[in-house]
Amino acid sequence: MTLDQLMISTIERQATDLHILVQPTHACVKWRCHGRLSEEQLLPNGEILVNRIKILSELNIAETRRVQEGMFDYEHLNQRYSIRVSIVRSDKGEKLALRVLHSSISVLIDELGLGNLALSALKESIHLSNGLILVCGATGSGKTTTLYSCLQEINDGSRSIFTIEDPVEMPTDGIYQFEPNPALDISTHDLLKAFMRQDPDVIMVGEIRDAKTADLAISAALTGHLVLATLHTNNPLNVVQRCKNWQVDYFALASSLRLIIHQSMQYINENPRPKFTTIRPNWDKKLPSDYNDLIEQPSLWTYLDEEPV
Repeated sequence: MTLDQLMISTIERQATDLHILVQPTHACVKWRCHGRLSEEQLLPNGEILVNRIKILSELNIAETRRVQEGMFDYEHLNQRYSIRVSIVRSDKGEKLALRVLHSSISVLIDELGLGNLALSALKESIHLSNGLILVCGATGSGKTTTLYSCLQEINDGSRSIFTIEDPVEMPTDGIYQFEPNPALDISTHDLLKAFMRQDPDVIMVGEIRDAKTADLAISAALTGHLVLATLHTNNPLNVVQRCKNWQVDYFALASSLRLIIHQSMQYINENPRPKFTTIRPNWDKKLPSDYNDLIEQPSLWTYLDEEPV
């Protein structure tokens, strides 16, 4: 199978990720579709395949020991895709992970699959002038799609919208989109700090990965900006636990938080469907005393999709 055939198969499967383990005589391939890994398939000429990927990604084909990262564009049926490439050496050979980024596929906010109460709360929240909206879930659960749907809903030219993405997944007119650049020592935190001098109304952070970024995002939400961001967590309250572990200022988080949405994939008759758990803070003027209250008292949250477990 050539790289073209492999990429076409990946796109037709609607896979978010392609995993390749290179062996001396073959390659072991798996696809992640709707959050699930497929069964392994064996392809001949594994080294030829990986060299082709390295060339397209402008990586060193002679290097097989160090970590390498790159990207290439691919077009199929007049649809353009960005393919993000990560290569790591394992004890069994080079391991490649290719993330498929759909550069022009978007979903309207009404088509996400949210329940009526959750959808209404989300629409209300994204039209506020300030506050923090967090979308959490596993890799490939659709967090970025949800954030882009929100931006599309409010992108009418009346607000200045900035995004930080690694990389930019969907170039969008009317939005200022930026990527961290480690080679130039420009991190997500650096970009977020610079945004504060750019007069933004709305800021989207593709992923909050550390305490510094979390602190700055919450600070922006407290000072007249609407901030939308994602985290990798297993349920919505894990967001609170993560912020506690990061030692994020409690009162800043509790004062700015508007909504937490957790996404996952469920399978009904082998058909994937998104599952949402949306919670809204159930306090107004009097804030709960500390993080433990938020974690241990379900009455402090309104569950808009399902009852707390």
